[in-house]
Amino acid sequence: MHPTRKLTLVLLVAGAVLFVLSASGQPDTYWASGPSWLGFIGWFGFMGCVLLLLVLGLFAAISRMRHHDRLSTH
Repeated sequence: MHPTRKLTLVLLVAGAVLFVLSASGQPDTYWASGPSWLGFIGWFGFMGCVLLLLVLGLFAAISRMRHHDRLSTH
């Protein structure tokens, strides 16, 4: 498996776990009695995963375009 695909899979799983964790300590949620600091870590970690996935997608798109251009010139 290509390293970029592995990293994408890891970021997707981590993002899902962190999103669920972000409910800790928030009112009107299933985990309202949890510590709020854990919710903050979950939320900002989730947002970091989303940002990294966007950067990784942009990198993959640019890499694919450059590879496609290289093949068409030969």
